[in-house]
Amino acid sequence: MNRLPSSRLCFLIVACLALAAWGRAVTFGFVWDDHYFILDNQAIRSVKSIPAMFDSRIAEAANPSEFPNFRPLRNVAYSLLYLLGGRPQPQPWIFHLANVLGHAVAAMLLFAVASLLFRPLGQDVGRWAAFWTAAAFALHPAVSEVVCWAKSLDDILAAVFVLAAARQLLLWQGRPPRYLAAVGFFVLAIYSKESAVPFAALVFFLFRAVHQFPWRRSAMLTFPFLAVAGIYMLHRSLVLGGSAQCAPISGSYGQTLLDTIPACAIYFRLLWGIPPFSVDYTDMHGHLRFLSPPVLAGLIVLLGWGAAAAWAWRKENFRLAAFGLLWLGFFLLPVANIVPMMQYLAERFLYLPLAGWLLALATVLAQVPNRRVASVVMALLLLFWLPVSLAREAVWRDEVTLFVHSSLARPQNKRLRENAVVAIFSLPQMASTFGLDETTRRLRVAASIPRARGDAILQTLTEARAIFPDEERFTAALGITRALLGQITNAIPLLELATRQGANDPECWIDLGTAYSLEKNWPKARASWQAALRLDPTNRLALEHLRALPK
Repeated sequence: MNRLPSSRLCFLIVACLALAAWGRAVTFGFVWDDHYFILDNQAIRSVKSIPAMFDSRIAEAANPSEFPNFRPLRNVAYSLLYLLGGRPQPQPWIFHLANVLGHAVAAMLLFAVASLLFRPLGQDVGRWAAFWTAAAFALHPAVSEVVCWAKSLDDILAAVFVLAAARQLLLWQGRPPRYLAAVGFFVLAIYSKESAVPFAALVFFLFRAVHQFPWRRSAMLTFPFLAVAGIYMLHRSLVLGGSAQCAPISGSYGQTLLDTIPACAIYFRLLWGIPPFSVDYTDMHGHLRFLSPPVLAGLIVLLGWGAAAAWAWRKENFRLAAFGLLWLGFFLLPVANIVPMMQYLAERFLYLPLAGWLLALATVLAQVPNRRVASVVMALLLLFWLPVSLAREAVWRDEVTLFVHSSLARPQNKRLRENAVVAIFSLPQMASTFGLDETTRRLRVAASIPRARGDAILQTLTEARAIFPDEERFTAALGITRALLGQITNAIPLLELATRQGANDPECWIDLGTAYSLEKNWPKARASWQAALRLDPTNRLALEHLRALPK
């Protein structure tokens, strides 16, 4: 540990670790909500919209009414990144580059903050603990969603400004400039994302635990931050027309809080970097009973966190661990459905809380008498997390990879599966022939298939069916493709299977009837179209086919 590099070299190493782990993301495309927030968002394409971003929802998304957010500085950043791209369409590489560089800056700022927090441990021990904290943050797999998803620049901005504010307060020696700078960085943080608001309360514990000010003085120095947070929340509420994103997702406020408790156990596993990870948790069950296993597991973690924080606060050697646990808990409060939001859990919610967790772990490791043992533990954790992070990064390459991989990893999640189906049908070789109705999600088919794309479509659908063998839209599309290419004998078994997989879909029966008619098998064609009419008596296409049958 005595051979640890200088602080400057530590900064450089932390930045290089972040860039090495996540640099591939610069080559990735836009995915998922990037379309709403960036690609299709016309408001971010003009700097003239910037003033309105602070008093309206104009730039929140392509359809602002569907996204009750107020993050004006994030939208300003989007506008500047669009401008830097220099092209009519937003360029994904520059948005991803901003995320990767922003994460590297956040990791370096965490090293700076941790170095100041651990200074009482001595120069060597403090630098070692700070380096471990920052390196772990740079590589941790729980940051993958934020770093690799272009729209998550708001999480990175909020973290950077919070850490910058914390650094100013740690360096403060009673002179106004640093204190005012801390308040200014806090303003930038909350206007980047509302998840930064809890820092206002955390300031009190920073003054009390680190500067060791009396309770009263700590409270007085905290008050301006609380006032700024209150003004922001009022501003946000006026713009959005309320403080909550939506009505309680479990129906009632109390039930929603109860259904959010299981997230504590999942977060605890993710903080250790233990797979599985997922980009979507909308399949989490609501309306749980108080004594159900998921709720009890979450309560155990929650009570354990509270007990550990209280115990550590009473032990001088572990007070920084208590501060880290408080950081973790405070920054999870905005996503705990205390103010109703649209989901119970998301991995991106851990980005800012993760810094506190790692500070707590570093404090514990710093107390190990044998520094070589502590260094080995640190190295093993980093070696465990790095391949997990690289695997998580690869998932975000494009929408097909993201949703297919995520759906296979979490097969009970219907939204991920549907997104995978949509992504495959949206591929360039598919879009000219097939589409999905925006309302019903049923298959739409063109009248013909370009010969030049026939083989590519067959290959894509064959691979899709191998991944999702029970998905009737892939089965039907493959049968239709073979029929349009003149391979009727091969098409009919597929279309028959599609009618069994999608037993309540009249379109499957219409397609099967059409294939039978091409073989001039009129009895089976009639039976198929009649089956479609039994499911949808007003189906115009089935009626037209039946009228056109030979007498």
